[in-house]
Amino acid sequence: MQHDLALTRHGISLVPLSPDHAGPLFDFVDPGLWSGMAAEQPLSASELAELFAARLADPDTIPFAVVEQRTGALLGTTSLYEYSPRQQRLEIGGTFYGRPFWGSHVNPAAKQLLLAYSFDELAVHRVAFRCDARNTRSASAIQRLGASYEGTLRGHRFAPDGTRCDTAVFSILHEEWPRVREALLRRLAPFEMSDNRCAYIAEPVQPEHAA
Repeated sequence: MQHDLALTRHGISLVPLSPDHAGPLFDFVDPGLWSGMAAEQPLSASELAELFAARLADPDTIPFAVVEQRTGALLGTTSLYEYSPRQQRLEIGGTFYGRPFWGSHVNPAAKQLLLAYSFDELAVHRVAFRCDARNTRSASAIQRLGASYEGTLRGHRFAPDGTRCDTAVFSILHEEWPRVREALLRRLAPFEMSDNRCAYIAEPVQPEHAA
């Protein structure tokens, strides 16, 4: 949907997505980055702009561009979608970032902003995440946010190449949010904007078993 919501913290801002963002963000797109996405890989900036326009036309989707707070440089995109006020639930997805920002704190910072808005402002009971079950990098990132693995939907959807793929499902519930929030804020404390550090500096190395 069209919206005017902007969320800022930890050196990044989430601003309303526009088809105009497609040109710079298309520079990040490659087959490896797009692997596991539900939508077909856009082959041009205009095709990516069409995808963004479709998200803006969906009344159950709130899409954002992710930008560096200090410079306004585009880092990626993410969305709230399948928002059901009546059922008090939504999902977070439609996310990709440029490779230079992989392994940085950009993704957890964006997710902290979206989760805080979802639970504290929209008062939802459940926030869900989905990813291609083969995408272990995304699954690990989701679990490190504090989301619980619920299971795998077998043969859940067609992949862009026409094969069927399984979908891994994760969620955070309202009563779990205080614990998740505190863990995320501790994780992101080094990235508060107390100086001119870039939003995409690397996170401290975490133990392999860290959630």
